[in-house]
Amino acid sequence: MGSIHKHSILTTSGFREGQFPFTYLGVPLSPHRLLAIKFSPLLQDLQSSVQGWIGKHLLYAGRLELLRSVLFGKVQFWLNIFPIPATVMRNIISICRNFLWTGDVRRSTLTLVAWKTVCMPKAEGGLGLFDLCAHNRSFLGKQLWHIHLKTDSVWIRWIHHFYLSSGTIWTVQARPSSSPLWKAIVSVRDLIFQHCGDSEVESISLMNRWSTAAGPFLAHAYDFF
Repeated sequence: MGSIHKHSILTTSGFREGQFPFTYLGVPLSPHRLLAIKFSPLLQDLQSSVQGWIGKHLLYAGRLELLRSVLFGKVQFWLNIFPIPATVMRNIISICRNFLWTGDVRRSTLTLVAWKTVCMPKAEGGLGLFDLCAHNRSFLGKQLWHIHLKTDSVWIRWIHHFYLSSGTIWTVQARPSSSPLWKAIVSVRDLIFQHCGDSEVESISLMNRWSTAAGPFLAHAYDFF
């Protein structure tokens, strides 16, 4: 865009020209891959919450409820927006695990139960906490399904124009230059593909069952992952 046209738009709209990265609704936005440091506001928010509870003499059941209702609520907002890098996910789990077992993010202890087991449903011997990795993948799976359905949104239309001009969501491969979000969506597609014997028809059928079955799509996707 020429500088004259840009100046005209800014003058007419009253907008100010900004630069990436910037923060919107409390989360960082960037046209490039978000480095782990960009997730520090989330980690600091979790740590601040836990530090505010120290000295409250919380019982184990109280910490479990705060973990489920407060800490996971903060994390879920980010999980629904970004594919969370593995190093950030490990830090989040470390904060949650330390708080559950010790009440303090700075203090860890040897646990007799693996975190993956803790996140299993109660009927299977767990505490029913969210498996954060599975929850992140379920959100990506929902985006995958919207792309397949060509849901009417600007972002979906842009995806089809930019990434799917010569194929479908079931046939294209991510390029090294692709965005982290697109790579993560393709990775989730591949997981579903593998489960369905590399069959496009079976993959679509599986996700269609998630969409038409009783209960939210995300709940069925979460159970799968």
